[in-house]
Amino acid sequence: MVNDQTIAVRIDRLPISPMHRRLLWILTIPLFFDVSDIFTFSNAAPVLRHLWGLSIDQIALITSAGFLGMAVGGTFGGIIADRIGRIKAMMLFTGVFSVFSLANGFATNVPTLVGLRFATGLGIASATVTVITYIAEIYPAAVRGRWQSWAMVIALSGISVTSWVARLVIPMGENGWRWIFIWGALGLPFLILARGLNESPRWLMRAGRAQEAEASLLRIEAAVERWNGPLFQPPLQLVRPPSPSLGWTALFSPTYIRPNLSLCGIWFFQTIGFYGFMSWVPTLLAEHGFEMVRSLNFVTLINAGALPGALLAVYLSDRVERKYSLAGIALAIATFGLIYGLTFAPIMIVLFGFLAATMMDTFSALCFAYTPEQYPTDIRNSGTGLAYGVGRLANVVNPFVISSILSDAGYAFVFAYIAGAWIITAAIALAFGAKTTGRSLETISAIPAEAEIALPYASEVIP
Repeated sequence: MVNDQTIAVRIDRLPISPMHRRLLWILTIPLFFDVSDIFTFSNAAPVLRHLWGLSIDQIALITSAGFLGMAVGGTFGGIIADRIGRIKAMMLFTGVFSVFSLANGFATNVPTLVGLRFATGLGIASATVTVITYIAEIYPAAVRGRWQSWAMVIALSGISVTSWVARLVIPMGENGWRWIFIWGALGLPFLILARGLNESPRWLMRAGRAQEAEASLLRIEAAVERWNGPLFQPPLQLVRPPSPSLGWTALFSPTYIRPNLSLCGIWFFQTIGFYGFMSWVPTLLAEHGFEMVRSLNFVTLINAGALPGALLAVYLSDRVERKYSLAGIALAIATFGLIYGLTFAPIMIVLFGFLAATMMDTFSALCFAYTPEQYPTDIRNSGTGLAYGVGRLANVVNPFVISSILSDAGYAFVFAYIAGAWIITAAIALAFGAKTTGRSLETISAIPAEAEIALPYASEVIP
């Protein structure tokens, strides 16, 4: 008889197969274009400032609109995904952000662009949190972090690719900037490919659809066996009464309040640090006196750190406890980012900008792996969406804070502010972060009826 425990054991015992690799490529389509679209406006902002006569405050307003959309989308999109299922939610949200990203390319004024960036943000956040939740539930515990990081390797390459696309299309003429938004809409083929994906057995079981959970799990096992041969049969599990269904309010119950608040804090301050740096570098370089083409060259070189940063996360993810990796990397980012803000020599700007960007993408990949594994299945998408949404909410105000610091105190103080955010992030991870590396999801989330018998490590067998 299938239950929460047998599903966990059967998923965690699976060897990695071509099925897992193919699945990863499909799932990274929305992630790639989610990440790409986040950085489209930051690349278009300098030229729009020239063409439309935008002020720094207007740039801040448009940037904030996108992040407000992400805050709302992450929070409510997570709740929707816990209601309708992972696959339907991924398809819905990918369609939303793709259509509105396309519409961004036809904007003719600031109010229209503000509204479209908000709507695009709704879809981006909702799709992202659903994809990373699905990966956490489908991949075995022993390698879950590594494959989550591989997904982010592909996704974060969207930063570098988008920078190169911007470098090619923006100088083409007055309408060159429009193509960078159209580029962000190319995630639509996912809607076709996702139709063949198996729904998460963990979600189906918690939704009261045990027969469908069994059928989905059998299809996954059969796909693995086609390549890896017969699987060993897990030992019989004790049949225990299912734990009570949890609603969104359980995120604030005594059981989950600590991980929930710590993850919200990590996402809040890392968002200030990450997007304070990445979203504002083109504009800040232009303000510092570098002409547009040269500043785009700098940004392209700096953003090349995305791929090696995510690759470093692949190496670290299942080798070092994630909470310690996150804290150490956050401190490295604070150091490199502060040095970047205190130097004005082009070679130093590129060098320390590259190092900061590399570490930020390492942090991002690890944080995407770290977040969904701390919530139980019933509210995994809701909790992940809330943490992600709270983080994006930080950037509703953050652009105006950076604009004020830039105007009142100057360029270098912006980067002191960003470094401070990363130091706080490290402190939260060290003081309140949970240990998750290699552990079964059911053990980490500590549902009382499940935690005592769930596998702490995928290689162990339950007696």
